[in-house]
Amino acid sequence: MGWFAEKFEKFKRQSMRVMITTITAKFLFGVGLGALLGNYLQPYGWWIIILSLLMHIPSIYTVLIKKR
Repeated sequence: MGWFAEKFEKFKRQSMRVMITTITAKFLFGVGLGALLGNYLQPYGWWIIILSLLMHIPSIYTVLIKKR
């Protein structure tokens, strides 16, 4: 088992509250960064925000919804 797999397993063993807090923090960081870049890169701002939201869907599905 590699270093990344070890850390991922440790994350999966955390309580649901910790997982939700971590994912929410990363989501808010992505949205905040998207807003800052959106202001700076005016024509591309909305695309960056949309890309940020789309990139979070698989991890949210895997961690919160997928039953295993």
